[in-house]
Amino acid sequence: MHDPQQAPAPNARRAATWRRYLRFWGPRAEADVDDEIAFHTDMRARDYMARGLSETDARRAAARRLGDLAQARAECIAIGSRRERRMTRAQLVDAFVHDLRFAWRTLGRQKAWTAVAIITLALGIGANTAVFSVVNALLLHPLPYPNADRIAFVYLEPARGNTTGMSVVVMPGMPVVRAWKENARSFEAFEPYMDEDRSLRTTEGPPVSVNVASVLPSFSEFTGTKPTIGRVFTSRDIADGARVALVSEPLWRGRYGSDPGIIGKSIVLDNQPYSVIGVMPVGYRLPQVEETVSDVWLPLDLRNDSLGVRLVGRLRPGATVAAATRELDAIYARSAGEKPTSLDAGDFTVRLTAPSEMVSFRQSLLLLSVAVALVLLIACGNVAHLLLAKTAARQRELAIRAAMGASRVRIVRQLITESLLLAGAGCVGGLIAGWLGLRALVAIRPDSLAELAEAHMDGTTLLVTAALSALTGIIVGLLGTLQAARFSANDALKAGAISASQSRRQRRLRSILVVSEMAVSTVLLVGATLLIRSIAHLQTVDPGFDTSRLYAVQLSLRQEYPTTEARQAFLADLTARMRQVSGVEGLTISTAVPPWRSFMIGALQTEGDPLPPAGTTSFIDYNRIEPDYFRFMGIRLVEGSTITDTSKAARQVVVNAGFAKKYWPRGSALGRRIRVVYNGQGDWMTIVGVVGDALTSGLLGEASRPMMYLATTDSNQPSVLVRVAPGADPIPSLRRVVAQADPRLPSPTVSNIESVMQRSIARPRFTMTLLVAFTGLALVLAAVGLYGVMAYSVAQQTREIGIRIALGATRSEIASSVLRRGILMAAVGALVGVLGAGWASKLLESMLYGVGRTDPVSFAIGVAVLLATALAACLVPVRRAVAVDPLISIRAD
Repeated sequence: MHDPQQAPAPNARRAATWRRYLRFWGPRAEADVDDEIAFHTDMRARDYMARGLSETDARRAAARRLGDLAQARAECIAIGSRRERRMTRAQLVDAFVHDLRFAWRTLGRQKAWTAVAIITLALGIGANTAVFSVVNALLLHPLPYPNADRIAFVYLEPARGNTTGMSVVVMPGMPVVRAWKENARSFEAFEPYMDEDRSLRTTEGPPVSVNVASVLPSFSEFTGTKPTIGRVFTSRDIADGARVALVSEPLWRGRYGSDPGIIGKSIVLDNQPYSVIGVMPVGYRLPQVEETVSDVWLPLDLRNDSLGVRLVGRLRPGATVAAATRELDAIYARSAGEKPTSLDAGDFTVRLTAPSEMVSFRQSLLLLSVAVALVLLIACGNVAHLLLAKTAARQRELAIRAAMGASRVRIVRQLITESLLLAGAGCVGGLIAGWLGLRALVAIRPDSLAELAEAHMDGTTLLVTAALSALTGIIVGLLGTLQAARFSANDALKAGAISASQSRRQRRLRSILVVSEMAVSTVLLVGATLLIRSIAHLQTVDPGFDTSRLYAVQLSLRQEYPTTEARQAFLADLTARMRQVSGVEGLTISTAVPPWRSFMIGALQTEGDPLPPAGTTSFIDYNRIEPDYFRFMGIRLVEGSTITDTSKAARQVVVNAGFAKKYWPRGSALGRRIRVVYNGQGDWMTIVGVVGDALTSGLLGEASRPMMYLATTDSNQPSVLVRVAPGADPIPSLRRVVAQADPRLPSPTVSNIESVMQRSIARPRFTMTLLVAFTGLALVLAAVGLYGVMAYSVAQQTREIGIRIALGATRSEIASSVLRRGILMAAVGALVGVLGAGWASKLLESMLYGVGRTDPVSFAIGVAVLLATALAACLVPVRRAVAVDPLISIRAD
């Protein structure tokens, strides 16, 4: 017999089914589980009620029968949620794979279009990849040390009174370093170090000059390196004063043939024997981001108060540079009796510098990073052109898909997938182009940028390139979908294909892109022209002395000739031998040779002026010379006389014109007395002559920077300047003469001054070369973009052009109409670019020499080159326009 109490069960089941499977927002695990639990509870309660229990007792019995419903509910929700996530992921993956396959087929049907788009993206991404590899190696990770982001160089700089206008730092002395190591809490480690060139004596051949670094035993832990063979220094080695040394792996492999028996052997540095205890790998190097790699390592004794050292430290986690600077300043001020120099404490303040800020190529890298970013923007604009034209051609296809039920979101997702596929292919091409570009960049680098050899592509570069490609694909895809998202399916399905308003919107967007590309290209063109004119000026500037056939022989006499008399006797013998060398026309001796200068620390006082306040510090350029120096170098005498044999005893000095103009702008410097006050003392010197300004510090220097010439060449590192006959190569002969004069001396450094002066502008020339290359790439891409827009415009207006010709328009009028539009877009872009270049040239101001950042000639050349390129890009579309046959174009429509 039918039980009426069980009648509602089918309705409850249908209600649960409706709620679970016909929900608008899709299934929800919690609601489904609650429905199932309620359904089973109701059914079990009805069963107990049919047996005679009350509703309350029936539900209690049902609850006991079903067990722990809360735990069962939680487990079922977890199972349902996992199932829903798997289904959602599967649906998304299936949709993405479907979109990807469709995009692959679509792009494959237009191979030429696809190849142009991929190559364009590859060039833009490749340029950014190559430059980022250098930025990553030199600016982001300049030192291969653990926790390198917390490392800082520690220097002292004048607290006030630095009148040179240049940034000069002073190395702290050992007492200050000890005070910092003992009391500073902002740093977890301090590592003082120093390096110098010494003579390494070998059993085969003459002595060689090597770079010798002195470090603490803890330096190995600081750099995170272990010896290849042997051991590192210990505190016992320093306490005992042991003469032990470490050699670098390159020296060990190159000079000692990777002999493992070098451990325990003796090497001789400046006539002092040292026992080799270990071989250190390449990673064990000084934290000098652009200096030579050390060949030999010696232990550094912190107890030696006479030493001034460089210092690097690692900040504690959470410590700020500002707080650490204040702490070191306070400790330095308290150590009044333990100073780096004899100056009073307080003359200097602490300066902390990040390793990336020590890279001399830093500003150029930032400039090039901006340049390649602009190149990528132009590449994106070009690909956007292509996508806009392609989307316009696919309006009918997209309309049919929309009519068959595809939503706008679905269509936009398909177009984004196509652009991401293009970007992925561009990423692969960009990595290849970036690797080739990086190899080329390293290969053409100047010798003064040896740190560029450290640049390489690593995991960070790959991740950044992938992210850049994805971002490029999304941006380009969005630009392309702006058109698709606004199309009318009704208009697209008509015979006319595209409405007039839609066509105007497309032309407007493409014109804006072309104008943007032209503006960016103008900025790069003006910047490149400014650098080209600057380098041209440097190569033609008169250095103020005769560099032709001039050579410098730089000697080191520290150990072999400790006294002035011994050095003078050796130099007299050496110069006599050099004069006998075939091809030598003359020589002189000085302590500084171009492009290097010497400077002394002190405060300059002129007679009649009060003593400079305590703490005033100047860095005064000087050179110690022989009497015939100015005649030999070709530096003209402005007034007075030059150095003579009696000038040293008479305390006479010669200054350059810049020195005289700075201190006596309205009078003569002759007869004036000056002195360099150091620790409150200094000898007065009389100015007997003024000579012309000379770029003895290199072509990038300032010729008028004040300079003093003193009458003595007594130095443990003198240089012999030699002028030779045309066509002679004196380097082998000069080195041979030095070896004959004293076989104990290391082979001297012999430099061609003319070549060295040209190498002094190698860095800006290298920057110019790269910027010109990137500008050329940007200009080509911009021209291609303009060509594409004009060609597409002519193709779309073929019927209109045919009608105009049929109505009597001449070919020249048609050509002028097409050409006018292209030149107008280029002119507008050039105008915007000139305004942008006026602001962007501030980045170049410190790199320009003899050319102002608003140089009108450079701006005019940049605009002219852009307009000429635009004219060339328009020629082919103009030819196509004038070649239109009116009968064929009207009949085809």
